Amino acid sequence: MEPSRPIPGSAALGWVGRSAARPKDSLVGALQHISGLWYLLRLTIYYSFVAPLVGRNPLRKQLFPMLSNVGVRSFPIVFMVSYLIGAILVIQTGPPLREFGQTALIPQMVALSMCREFGPVMTAIMLTARVGASYTAVLASMKINEEVTALETMAIHPVGYLVAPRFLAMLIMTPCLVVFSYLIGMCGGSMVAYALYGIGVESYFQATIDSIGMADVWAGLIKAVVFSVLMSIICCYYGLILRPQDGSLGLGRNVTFAVVNSLVAIILSDAVLGAFFIGYLL
Repeated sequence: MEPSRPIPGSAALGWVGRSAARPKDSLVGALQHISGLWYLLRLTIYYSFVAPLVGRNPLRKQLFPMLSNVGVRSFPIVFMVSYLIGAILVIQTGPPLREFGQTALIPQMVALSMCREFGPVMTAIMLTARVGASYTAVLASMKINEEVTALETMAIHPVGYLVAPRFLAMLIMTPCLVVFSYLIGMCGGSMVAYALYGIGVESYFQATIDSIGMADVWAGLIKAVVFSVLMSIICCYYGLILRPQDGSLGLGRNVTFAVVNSLVAIILSDAVLGAFFIGYLL
């Protein structure tokens, strides 16, 4: 007799059913995670900006390798994705604009989309997948091997030694990558616009410069700063809360939770910030 196969989606439905049956426990768990994230954020800000000034947390040795990991090694994937996003924007929106005789608006559309939305959001998604997941995996592995406990026995605060350099690296390099994403996306759009609609590169970039202002650039950079804080804190948090007895199974679970929750936080904050910049929340 063949063993019964699980119904597709049964695990997810079971989780929903258990959460609905115990809404109080689910709410308490969510509030515990939120309070833990807030506590970690406060500690990280202290060890990133205050402790180095009083000589309690030297960051130089840990910070520069992190900057290279977050910025330099992430540049190729950000370059490729941003270039393709700019090209896809022209491919998808060019025909409707041409139908109404408004192909001259293609540079403005690509520039505003890259600055206000696609540049910061796609960069944050790429960094979450490439860097954020590694943050969680490394810290969780150190928890399993009890290296974090060893740091505490040597009177080295784990947040100052492990989290603060990662937080600062993400905070510094994410806006830099977003600026490159702006430029690369516009270059991708200009190549496709020239090939499909005959818009010259010089006229394309002149129209781009005329159509965007500093408010558009700053909107994307502010989003980048918010996204970097969310990514680094959430991913480091899920690495630090792992218990040694959870083992490799718990490591994989926490990496998944960290990436998924970071992406959800990025999209939610993007919606709120976008509504704020447009003026809906004023």
